[in-house]
Amino acid sequence: MTVESEREDFTDTVRKTVARKAMYICSNPDCLRVTGFLTTRAKPRAIAQAAHIAAAKESGPRGKDLVRMPDGSTASRGDEANAVWLCMPCHYRIDADEEAFPTEVLVAWKLDHEKRVSELVGLDLEQSLLRLAGVRLHHDLARDLLQWLDGHRFMYFEDEREFPDQVWNAVQDLRWKISNLRGRVTDSGSPFGAVLAAIDDAVYQFMVALSDIRVSEITVTSGYPEFERFSEALSILRSGILEVSAPLARQEGFQFEKIPEYLMPKSDGDVVEIRSGLTSGGKK
Repeated sequence: MTVESEREDFTDTVRKTVARKAMYICSNPDCLRVTGFLTTRAKPRAIAQAAHIAAAKESGPRGKDLVRMPDGSTASRGDEANAVWLCMPCHYRIDADEEAFPTEVLVAWKLDHEKRVSELVGLDLEQSLLRLAGVRLHHDLARDLLQWLDGHRFMYFEDEREFPDQVWNAVQDLRWKISNLRGRVTDSGSPFGAVLAAIDDAVYQFMVALSDIRVSEITVTSGYPEFERFSEALSILRSGILEVSAPLARQEGFQFEKIPEYLMPKSDGDVVEIRSGLTSGGKK
């Protein structure tokens, strides 16, 4: 079997289907470039391609990954489920840096984008442009939040090395940051809006759990009741934040530098499932 015969390229039908479902708009939420145009002879063309999520052959980018269908079967490399519509610069980037753009990120791009553009049907041009601009804003805000979390030690320091009063102040800062971000999110029902709501709730529960304790007077020693309550509340807070921010980081292609891997919620396997706007599974 030759190397070429191992490839599973997309048929013209698959390419056209992917392009139409994406409305000829690049699926990268940081790009959203309009890619379709007509030549002077009225021939439809595009500055984009149906890009393979898992490569056309196993030796290519993300070539060892699999995309699972709703019935449990895995998509062929040439299936429409394995194709995401990307402009040519974005296609080059994802294949040149597969660690920054793993399979689950591209599946999320595909599903979120197809759902997003389908909701534009019936809207006028101004409304559509505002919706698309909001998507790019949400991704900028998401990375800002993830960088903030990664830069604050209460998210990764061991409890016995922490100063409870400093943790309390940092969590207060997080509370105000979340409030500010929620005020800038145009759609509170969006995935990012849901992340902000979940973190806001985790912060509230942390503050309620310690509301009857003078945090600044806690003795940082195992066995002291107040310190044990503080440690438990902090552990619950971290878990609640990471439960929603870890999937967000994977979707954004963001790598935490300070928060250790052992604190992250576990993901299942190396198969990414494609289904009605949701993704699951881990990084390869």
